[in-house]
Amino acid sequence: MSVEKPNFLSQPEVKNIYFYRNGDPYYEPRRLVINAKRVSTFDTLLREVTGGVRAPFGAVRNIYTPKAGHRVDSLEHLRSGEQYVAAGREKFKKIE
Repeated sequence: MSVEKPNFLSQPEVKNIYFYRNGDPYYEPRRLVINAKRVSTFDTLLREVTGGVRAPFGAVRNIYTPKAGHRVDSLEHLRSGEQYVAAGREKFKKIE
């Protein structure tokens, strides 16, 4: 009878990411925990962010970097602990 030890290398990647609403200077960033096992595609991420930030503009369709406004288009470009801006179909709106 063999007992398997848990393999910590097989654990799914988890990222803590902070999201702002596009153009909303009063919105406190919302932290979302992105689990690679549950969120495996970018479309799934957009659905999670839509629910997480409770966007008044409808569904989140774009994610931008907060300072330069570069569009993020894949899960691989998201870094844990970083901040991003969630937007609908509108363009990035810089907030000081």
